[in-house]
Amino acid sequence: MTRREYTLLDVFTDEKYGGNQLAVFRDARGIPDVVMQQVATELNLAETTFVLPPTTTDADHRVRIFTPAKELPFAGHPTLGTAFVLSEGRDGTIRLEEGVGIIPVTFRGGFGQMVQKLPTFEPAAVDRATLARALSLDPRDIRDDLPLEVGSSGIRFVLAPLKSLDAVGRAKPRAGVVDESVYLFALGGARAAAHVHGRMFGFSVGIVEDAASGSAQGPLGAFLVRHQLVAIAPTVRIESEQGFEMGRPALISIEVDTRDGRPTEVRVGGRAVTVGGGWMDA
Repeated sequence: MTRREYTLLDVFTDEKYGGNQLAVFRDARGIPDVVMQQVATELNLAETTFVLPPTTTDADHRVRIFTPAKELPFAGHPTLGTAFVLSEGRDGTIRLEEGVGIIPVTFRGGFGQMVQKLPTFEPAAVDRATLARALSLDPRDIRDDLPLEVGSSGIRFVLAPLKSLDAVGRAKPRAGVVDESVYLFALGGARAAAHVHGRMFGFSVGIVEDAASGSAQGPLGAFLVRHQLVAIAPTVRIESEQGFEMGRPALISIEVDTRDGRPTEVRVGGRAVTVGGGWMDA
């Protein structure tokens, strides 16, 4: 075994102990797949990333992302946080090779922004009554003027538009009702500048609740644009909140480029803060 150092940071926040936690192993060469999963399980953070040499000249680094339960092809806060560690405070673009392809992350003045894969959508298989049961809510808490859709930029989420911020706050995840992860949201927020306030219950990835789900923000932004829940412009800028109910406020920026009212590119951004670090024998 070799002693491996990791950096611990909080992502989608500009203050320690907010946003979503992440451990980044900057040099994961030689770590077997099974040990990567064991390390992620041992650390028990939402995600842990392992940086490897790229397999293509189109990327600067290869990144593997693990929850305590499984490997993911893509996740937002691990992508932004890993790029933050690798950037070492410098402005510029880092190209990360992940399971969904190349994700470029650009930093300017400490603010990072990733270009996500253009979200795809399909009707959700779950009905409102079942979804409400999974969220410990009344079906009347879910908006009936909008469709229930599954959106994905690499990770699937049932997008659940709720009628009020109060309903978002009252929701509690109930396991065994639905198989898909759910991103529930309502318009408005705790901050005056916020356009949308959400929570994520990770039924499909072994996460009870996530403090900042960057991979859900691209689909969320595209959903808001497609259903004209925000003012449409060539570039729509959306401020998203998450993690407030967990005591870990996360502030997430979404940009959606549009043509004829349809999304053509989605960018998700925010800041990160180094909290500490450590080592493991792996």
